[in-house]
Amino acid sequence: MRMIDYVQSVIASVKPVENVASEVSEEEWALLSERVETLFARLTLGYQIALTASKKKDNKDLDMELEEFRLRAEVMWMNVRGERYQCHERQALEDILLPHSDVLVRLFGIDARALIDELDKILAKLSRGLMDLTVEFESFRADTLNRLDELAKNTGSTDIESLRDEVFKDPSLEARRERIGGELFGLDLYDVGKNTDIPKALLDELTWAPGEEEDFFAPGPFRGWPLRLWPTMKRPFIRLQGRTLCFDMFTLFDGFYRVIQRIVFRLEPDYRTNWNERQKTVSEELPFRYLSRLLPGAQIVRPVYYRWKSGDGPAQWHEADGLVIYDDHLIVVEVKAGAFTYTSPATDLPAHIASLENLARSPASQGNRFVDYFESASEVVIADSDHNEIGRLRRSTFRHVTICAVTLDPFTELAARAQHLKKIGVDIGKRPVWLLSVDDLRVYADLIGDPLTFLHFVEQRMTAAQSELVDLNDEMDHLGLYLKENNYAMYAAELVGGDTAKLQFDGYRTPIDDYYSAVIRGEPAGAPRQEKPVRIAEIIDFLNKSQKPGRSAVASFLLDAAGDHRETIAKLIDEQIKGNSKLGRPKPFSTYGDHAFTLWTWSPPVQRDSVFALRHTMAVVAAAHEERRLMLELEFDARGKVEDIHWSHVNLDGLSADERAEVEQAAIELRRQRVAAAKKDHKIGRNEPCPCGSGKKYKKCCLV
Repeated sequence: MRMIDYVQSVIASVKPVENVASEVSEEEWALLSERVETLFARLTLGYQIALTASKKKDNKDLDMELEEFRLRAEVMWMNVRGERYQCHERQALEDILLPHSDVLVRLFGIDARALIDELDKILAKLSRGLMDLTVEFESFRADTLNRLDELAKNTGSTDIESLRDEVFKDPSLEARRERIGGELFGLDLYDVGKNTDIPKALLDELTWAPGEEEDFFAPGPFRGWPLRLWPTMKRPFIRLQGRTLCFDMFTLFDGFYRVIQRIVFRLEPDYRTNWNERQKTVSEELPFRYLSRLLPGAQIVRPVYYRWKSGDGPAQWHEADGLVIYDDHLIVVEVKAGAFTYTSPATDLPAHIASLENLARSPASQGNRFVDYFESASEVVIADSDHNEIGRLRRSTFRHVTICAVTLDPFTELAARAQHLKKIGVDIGKRPVWLLSVDDLRVYADLIGDPLTFLHFVEQRMTAAQSELVDLNDEMDHLGLYLKENNYAMYAAELVGGDTAKLQFDGYRTPIDDYYSAVIRGEPAGAPRQEKPVRIAEIIDFLNKSQKPGRSAVASFLLDAAGDHRETIAKLIDEQIKGNSKLGRPKPFSTYGDHAFTLWTWSPPVQRDSVFALRHTMAVVAAAHEERRLMLELEFDARGKVEDIHWSHVNLDGLSADERAEVEQAAIELRRQRVAAAKKDHKIGRNEPCPCGSGKKYKKCCLV
């Protein structure tokens, strides 16, 4: 329930009566709270059910997909706030407001950085002000009692009141008492004029007087309901008894940039073009700044031009905002700087759909067009703005291609559902598209600790984008699901099985929220991470530090493993290291099925023999009747630390007839040895998987 900003909106839009009571009793406040809670509860559930039922009664062909979208949008509009984590508010404002310093100085006499400093003071008061006050109050109380004791001893007086009066003759103590009392028991904590130096002209633009706003309670549908545009969304401050007050940080920060934009456009209309140009420049730079943090050393090319025939017309020059190349990943980035509509979905649902058309479908279409061009030949040319060739891209170089559409405005409760918007007419194309905001990228740059893990997340994120079962309300839900379930699209499919149930994933972003809450409180906290055994983490760390081509594929292969399988691999590595010392020879390990690979561990007692490893792995391929398999070789030093990693994808292509016959014979011997070893261990059941590794049942394989 949004009690504070809703009540503030009501005050801003209802003329105060004469003879207003100086205080509100506990009973009156409880009644008000109960009524506001009832209003929100009814509008969130009962009203929505009744509205849909009424529509369905009047129209048997009601578009239920559009109706579900409307419901989600309205519920989010009423109940959800907090576009970004508090520790990112300052950076977010610096990213987008600094380019407009000159117009802020002209209009209000304050530059952007100084304004951000002042807003930071408000954030500090509203986020940790009460905690700081509690500590300060205890310190003040202790200092005051110490002075009372000293005075009592020095004067011999026992008159508490006279001693107290004497203590507060100290100007510093009196000032502390006034300040702490004003913030703890009055409204000083929320007094923008007292706590900041924001110029009065700007404060006036950001502040409502009681009853000044005329739209919220204007005649018409939803009069005074939180389904209308709230007055706090236009101006975040309220002026009461001559004081400019700010009670809610989300009210202030969620839409501050767009509020300032509308103020500037009204006061200096000629600046609109400059604003839009500067906004476009910074919005096209920010995604690459954060992607560079996530993928240090990545090759970034921006913008990119290419000649391509789109549709029935002749070939034309097109632009892509930029490409990010890291190992075998290509990320096609398209940026949209436009504003998402600030109108309510209850009063203007078409505007919400139009915003999605502009901010989602448009960049997705541009990204898809580039990928069409990229996949049109084995090698394509990219050019600069003068259409001079600056490079060539080979399709075979890249294992994974991602279309990433980034918006300046956050609308993650809709963006996270990008692939499902086709149901309401917003078709973002045939390929999965990662639609997210700059704010989301900022969180990823904060939380995801290394490039290869980030790329693995991207792979899982795009797999989830193609799943009808993964329909989430927020981008951070995707990250939370990944951290907990890894391949979360597969997890969703396993939950449903053959059923057609609709899944609701709740609570997965909680570890992320808890982490940032701890950061705000100044408590020690570690960023949430996937659980990895030490050995797996060491391998990923080594691959991150190396520049070997294909390292991303190896890292993703290992990270694809579920938690128990990761533990098994890590345990086997340790056993192989011990076995090298004990046996004096390597003992490779092979897995089969969806996660098939052969693992070799080399250490000082058993030096790497790549030829022997390759021959054995070829025999495994032949024995299992596979087309190819990953061979992973790990080299450790005497201390058990990773010294080098080698890998290859082994197949039997290109072998001569004699070489193939040799491999097939080795495969037969390998299968014989495995069956013999299994028989020594236990009696093999007819319906058990054959121990030879073929993947067949024993009765249809080596028993015959």
